[in-house]
Amino acid sequence: MSNEAVAELKELLGPRGWLEGEDAATYVADIRGAYRGVALLVARPASTEEVAAVVRLCNRRGIVIVPQGGNTGLCGGAVPRGDRPCIILSLARMNRVISVDPLRYSVTAEAGCIVQSIHDAAADVDRAFALDWGARGSATIGGAISTNAGGMNVLRFGNTRDQVLGVEVVLPDGRVWNGLRALRKDSSGYDLKHLFIGAEGTLGIVTRAVMRLHPRPPRDQTMYASVGDVSRLMELFALARSIGDANLTAFELIPGHMVDRAIAKYPSLTRPMETRAEWFVLVRFSGRDEITEKLETFFGEAVERGLLTDAALAQNMAQEQNLWNLRDEIPPLKLMTGKMLKWDASVPIDRIVPFLAECEQRARAIHAPSKVIAFGHVGDGNLHMSIWPEGKPGDPVFDKLCKDIVSAIDDLIWSYGGSICAEHGVGVENFERVRGQKTPLEFGMMASIRALFDPKGIMNPGKMFDPAYGEARDAAE
Repeated sequence: MSNEAVAELKELLGPRGWLEGEDAATYVADIRGAYRGVALLVARPASTEEVAAVVRLCNRRGIVIVPQGGNTGLCGGAVPRGDRPCIILSLARMNRVISVDPLRYSVTAEAGCIVQSIHDAAADVDRAFALDWGARGSATIGGAISTNAGGMNVLRFGNTRDQVLGVEVVLPDGRVWNGLRALRKDSSGYDLKHLFIGAEGTLGIVTRAVMRLHPRPPRDQTMYASVGDVSRLMELFALARSIGDANLTAFELIPGHMVDRAIAKYPSLTRPMETRAEWFVLVRFSGRDEITEKLETFFGEAVERGLLTDAALAQNMAQEQNLWNLRDEIPPLKLMTGKMLKWDASVPIDRIVPFLAECEQRARAIHAPSKVIAFGHVGDGNLHMSIWPEGKPGDPVFDKLCKDIVSAIDDLIWSYGGSICAEHGVGVENFERVRGQKTPLEFGMMASIRALFDPKGIMNPGKMFDPAYGEARDAAE
């Protein structure tokens, strides 16, 4: 049956519409190389109609569908899992900006459209697109919607969910829901688009979206500053908010030793200033020319209070770009080797500092040589944290130690009222772990929604939350 289905898919999509064998190798593994699966082929439809036809065929044949955007995710959410016959449905060919409406402050794009392309299209009509993160040049808007991605501008504009005005979705039975509305207000019933935002392709495949645009600020200016006392981080953040008000668009915390590593590895990066510190912040104000005066006022008051010790203020576009390139290159996966235990954690913003301290205590109590590295978005409480234990993966003692560290930090995050899935999604990485975060009632409601939309369980099984997958695993154990 699989061979027949593959033949049907090839005929349906034409010679440019599918890949298999070596040509499909980069599609079946995640960007980190942490997860790898097997697929009958990679379907590459060029239109919503072709997506719907592929889904109808797979639904009829009982073939699993794994939707995939730019495959830049860090949790394995777009990689095949399990032993059921499966295809990857890549939206890479559906990559157009369809229309930009500066008067409506909206842009309509296909799901495979690269995030940077939407930024460029918005800038062409003197508007701004809010979503921004390091993978902007390869991540797609469909992938962002599927994980409810965040990034550097959440402080000012909110997550992806806050930027979506409407979506078009191919449902698991192949029907197409056209919810491409650019309305800011519509209380005519359930706001169905929100079911598909952050659903990781488990309820349907987003094929097009209407996204919100914003006024383009005449100027962005960023300060790179050394923190005098990290225990007073929230006082520093409050000062930035009080002085910057709506001009404050980003407030990032980065460790000094990772700055050193990034500059040593990437010759294109320039050290912003000679001052060394344990922690630095990147503070960006956006607006008109007076933002320079506001940033200088912020720095002066912060120094007087002992919150900052030194700073470099970007004076031109090259310096501005260098600061954010530096931020893009500090993730430790790019700079370190060895076993990485990863968290995309969120905690209430006033608990960031004690949380960081307790993470280090717990990790080192289990394994003293552990290196704890954290950076992230102070304004929304999202910390990208990793722990690097010393040992050899595959050794039972080391593997048990890693499992104990993960469990201890997960429990700590929940004790703070936080989440282990802030903006990267659940995918495979957190599939088992997330069970400790929600109540049975929450899982029951999610299971009911999933069963309603996808009773055959063909949409990205074994990701996010999948009761059928969990029951099969429990029975096997």
